[in-house]
Amino acid sequence: MNRNTYENPVAEPAERLPELAAGVAILGADAEISSWNPQAAAMTGYTLEQVLEAGLASIFEPEEVMRHILHKGGAGVPTPSEYLQLRHADGHRCAVVVQCAPQRQLRQSACHVVLVFRTLDAHLRNLRQDEHLLVMGRFASSLSHEIRNQLNAVALHTDVLDDVLQDVPSDTRPVLAESVADIRHEVSRLHELVENFLSLARLTRLDRVPVMVATFFESLLDDIEPLLAPQGIHLHMDIGADLGEVQLHTNTFRHLWLNLVHNAMDAMPHGGTLTIRSECSADHIYLTIADTGNGIAADQLPLLFVPFHTTKTEGTGLGLYVVQEIAAAHGGWIDVSSELGVGTSFILTLPLFKPHERTSDTE
Repeated sequence: MNRNTYENPVAEPAERLPELAAGVAILGADAEISSWNPQAAAMTGYTLEQVLEAGLASIFEPEEVMRHILHKGGAGVPTPSEYLQLRHADGHRCAVVVQCAPQRQLRQSACHVVLVFRTLDAHLRNLRQDEHLLVMGRFASSLSHEIRNQLNAVALHTDVLDDVLQDVPSDTRPVLAESVADIRHEVSRLHELVENFLSLARLTRLDRVPVMVATFFESLLDDIEPLLAPQGIHLHMDIGADLGEVQLHTNTFRHLWLNLVHNAMDAMPHGGTLTIRSECSADHIYLTIADTGNGIAADQLPLLFVPFHTTKTEGTGLGLYVVQEIAAAHGGWIDVSSELGVGTSFILTLPLFKPHERTSDTE
């Protein structure tokens, strides 16, 4: 088993950004717009070329407030939410919320600026959704703990039944033993379901700290190697030793990877190869887990992250949904590709942590 093969990536992958329900403009160190996403074009009615000609500040009112926001961003100072008027290319106006997030590279005085703006209605919907998620998270946590307590009681009584079975006449023992085994199996599935719910509930209050990527995977090996060997699965790990740090809630992030590993194991019931590898760009790390299983049909790929959708007879349908939510809670996202008869790859993208970007959740 190739336990640790540390290699630097040969080439940097193309930069990828998640889809956002907001207008996003990225300004270079020269304060010129270098990226103008489709939502920004739709919300303003301006193409990138048109907004460059008109001037970004000129399509917001008051214009001087927008200039101040951009000036602060260029100076490396993040701005709070500001309420402005957006003047659409066709002349109509709408209320928007604007925020600036500077991204300074180490030892450089100038910085890039990410400007995000959304309509006031969308902003208020986001706030209500955040409040809703917080309440649901608390509810899910309380309910899951209660269910887990009851499941522990059922498991205890099942152990007692096992002991009693030793005194049951041999002709009836097999039938009763099968029933006890069925109870254990269902309790195990319910435990898995509860743990997934608890993982979702914890996402509302993650305290993340900078962790070396290579160090995390060194510790993860101790968890996954004992799982793979009995199933005849060969592990190839190619994680660069100098990838740097990402901000993690370690236990939750470990849960993400164990879900992905179990998913790969289910795809290779007769053995195969599991590959975990890394690539890196200036701002992001790309972590791939690939199996040599049967693959997934193209029409099933869009449904993989839908909660309670599963193609497995024994699945809960929450595993990959939890993976997606944990990735999002870490500021990242996950992609999937698959080919029938070849295998499946999941690619997790995370922002690299840079010391000058330390935030309150790391202090």
